[in-house]
Amino acid sequence: MFDGSVALSYSAVNFPIHVVEEPNKHRIHFRSRPSSTSSLAPKPASTSSTSGKPEPVSSPSGNGYNGPFLDLSNTVGVLGGVSAASTLRFLEKLVQWSSSDGQETPPFVVCNNPVLNRELALHQSGWDCCTQSAGSIVVENLRRERVFLERAGARCIAMPCHVAHAWRDEIAEGCSVPLLDAGDCVAKELKAANLKPVEMGSNARIGILAMDALIVARLYQQKLENQGFEVLLPDKATMEHIVIPAREAFDREDMEGARNLLRISIQVLLVRAVSSIILVSDYMHGLLPADDPLLGKCVDPMDALVRATVLWATSTEEDKQ
Repeated sequence: MFDGSVALSYSAVNFPIHVVEEPNKHRIHFRSRPSSTSSLAPKPASTSSTSGKPEPVSSPSGNGYNGPFLDLSNTVGVLGGVSAASTLRFLEKLVQWSSSDGQETPPFVVCNNPVLNRELALHQSGWDCCTQSAGSIVVENLRRERVFLERAGARCIAMPCHVAHAWRDEIAEGCSVPLLDAGDCVAKELKAANLKPVEMGSNARIGILAMDALIVARLYQQKLENQGFEVLLPDKATMEHIVIPAREAFDREDMEGARNLLRISIQVLLVRAVSSIILVSDYMHGLLPADDPLLGKCVDPMDALVRATVLWATSTEEDKQ
């Protein structure tokens, strides 16, 4: 899937998986960390230095180099979230879409922490669970990983995780580089599409369908309303009898049941005259077959995030030239 050099390093404490990719170097390196627990002890993260930027990452190979892994102006940092599979889907699309016209894939560095993945998964298991107190540990850890990406050379950061966006502003505090907002990305794309209202005399309506925390759906709602859209969410009865049971069917691996309930959830919103439906959940993607006509009415915010990332990397490279 990747067309460049990939470096992996493993740590039992800090950031269990780090991936660094640079175009046009076709080799893979595996770096092991020392087994000593003292050498793995996490150092306090500092978001600033005398220059106002995070300190560079020390080389895991122990060669004395104290600069960033990648020192290129269009390096993308990818901050993983609930699902490693979601992070990989984002990377696959980043590679495919950035190189579709023969261009080079932008260099990228990835931080994915399985321990944090599990913590985020706990916070998405309820409909109204992303509270400030519940997210304090998550924010602290995601902010530390964000700092790692900055130190590793990222000049822009993408976070392909719906639930993590519930704390996106807190995670971005003190960030020295742009941290893209998936809500802004999808709202701007829909605005540029010049959607026509299904019913005369009203603004174009956008439906939001989320199997996860309510606050995540509300965040997307706010971004869309800022662009002038009327936004509809499923009502309480639809949530209780269709959407939540769809998530429960998914959790018990009843894919057919989850698929049928998802179709009904989409149809309920379409009946309310929405022009498009934003699917705000990793669990929903892949449930419907690619040729299902209902998918034509659905939008994946993470696809908008990939496109915004590619646009940033491309424009940054062009500005350098």
